[in-house]
Amino acid sequence: MIVHPTPAQTRSGLSLLEVLLSLAIFLLSLVALGQLVAFGSDRARDVQWLSIASVKAQSKMNEVIAGALAMTGTGDAAFDDDTDWSWALTTDPDVPPGLFRVTVTVSRQRPDGSRFEFKLNQLVLDPTLRGNTDGSATGTDDGTGSSSSSTGSSSSSGNTTGGP
Repeated sequence: MIVHPTPAQTRSGLSLLEVLLSLAIFLLSLVALGQLVAFGSDRARDVQWLSIASVKAQSKMNEVIAGALAMTGTGDAAFDDDTDWSWALTTDPDVPPGLFRVTVTVSRQRPDGSRFEFKLNQLVLDPTLRGNTDGSATGTDDGTGSSSSSTGSSSSSGNTTGGP
């Protein structure tokens, strides 16, 4: 005996439950992909800001080394060319006299309210002593015709603080 399916037993499409389940899976994956895109764009912005901040920090460090900026600590000050960015300068005297550990901090506010920050550290010889062998601040050497200029060692560290 051969049994043929009746029209009620044939399956011509998907049930409502199957459609709702597949739609829920699709929407959850779409939300996850949206979060990944947002996270990726935040990291791309931070990398771009890291490049800008390192150039700005090195520029301020060069001003300190050249003597255009005083070797005194400075609180947050906005850059003249871009007021979204601010910088701060801290100086700590190191063991040899006239040698300072200078830290330039460049920062900017993120759209989510957290702070992006980049720090550049370098040992700097006091510009008023540069070129002197006797330690005086006159700008002359000891008469031997030789002068010395040093900026010590440098290191930079970039970090981002705050949330993503």
